[in-house]
Amino acid sequence: MGIKYKKFEPTEYVIRIRGGKVVQKGLGLAFFYNTMTTSLMVIPTTAFDAGFAFDDIMTSDFQSVGVQGDISYTIVDYERAAKMVNFSYTSNERAYRELLAEERMKMAKRIMNLAKVYVTKFISERNVREAIVSGDMLAEHLRERLCQDATIQEFGLQVVSLSILGISAKPDTRKALEAATREEILKLQDDAIYKRRNAAIEQERIVKENELNTEIKVAEKEKQKREKEMETKRLVQEKQAELDARKLENDIRLEEENRKLVDLQTENEKKKSDAKAYDSEVLLKTFAGIDLEVIKALAASGMDSRALIAKAFVEIGDKAGKIGTLNVSPDLLETLIKP
Repeated sequence: MGIKYKKFEPTEYVIRIRGGKVVQKGLGLAFFYNTMTTSLMVIPTTAFDAGFAFDDIMTSDFQSVGVQGDISYTIVDYERAAKMVNFSYTSNERAYRELLAEERMKMAKRIMNLAKVYVTKFISERNVREAIVSGDMLAEHLRERLCQDATIQEFGLQVVSLSILGISAKPDTRKALEAATREEILKLQDDAIYKRRNAAIEQERIVKENELNTEIKVAEKEKQKREKEMETKRLVQEKQAELDARKLENDIRLEEENRKLVDLQTENEKKKSDAKAYDSEVLLKTFAGIDLEVIKALAASGMDSRALIAKAFVEIGDKAGKIGTLNVSPDLLETLIKP
C-alpha cells in the first residue's frame, strides 16, 4: 500500500499538497499520507552558512585584490521559497538529503553571485590602499544591499549575519605597498624627529623670549624706580628751594625790619646827640664870659673828695714838666680805687 506515517522535526516546515492544493502546513507535523496522491515539501528552518572568496576584484587604480567573507541566512517565507527552490520530500532519505544539499548549493550560489556584484562595485570605487582596509565598511555595505535586494526577497530569505574575513592584494602589490608604507613610516619617523627638534627649538626660543621679556620688564621697573626717585628728589629740591626762598624772604624782611630799626635808632641817637650838642652849646654859651677860676671853684664846690683828687691829678698832669718826683701814699691809692 502507499499509506505511510511520517513525523517531521520541529526545525522542518512541512507543506502537504493533495490534488494541487495545500491541505496542511506547519512546523514539525506528523501524519499518515498516501504516497500515490499526496506530495510533501519540507523546508529547513535553520540558518545556512555560505562562504565566499573572490580573487579577481579590481580596484580603481587597476590592482587586483582578493575578498573573503561569510554569509549566514535563513528562510523566512517558506511558501515563497518552496516556489523558487525544489524542496520536494521523498521517502528515500538519502535521495532527499542529496536533493536538499543540491538545492541549497543553488540557493547559496545565487546569493554569492549577488554578493560578488556588490563587492565588485564597492571595491572598484576605491584604490588598493583604501580597499584593503575597508573590511568593516564593505561588510556593512554588503549587508544593506543584500537585505534590500529583490532576488533575496523573492527567495523568501533573510540575511542573519555577514562578515568580511579579509581583503588582500596580490603578492607583488603587497610588497610594493609594504615598501611604500615602510618609506612612509620612516618619513613619519623623520618628521616626528624633526617636529620634536623644532618643538625643542621653539620651546628654547620661548624660554629665551620670556627671559628677555623678564629682563626688559625688570629694566623698565628699574627705570621707573629711578625716574620715581629722581622725581621725588626733584620735588624735595623744589620744596627745599621753596622753603629756602621763603626763608630768604623772611630774612630779607627781617633785615629790612632791622635796617628800619637801626635807622630809627640812628635817627633817635642823632636826635639825642643833637639835643646833647644843643645843651652843650647853650651851656658853653652860658659860661663863655665867666672867669676860668670861677668855673673851677664852682665845679670844686660840688665835687666829692675823689673827684677833687682826680682834678688835682689833672692839674698835676698839666704841670708835669715842672715836677721832678711825685710820691703817692698807699692809703691814697686805696682810697682812690675803692668803690
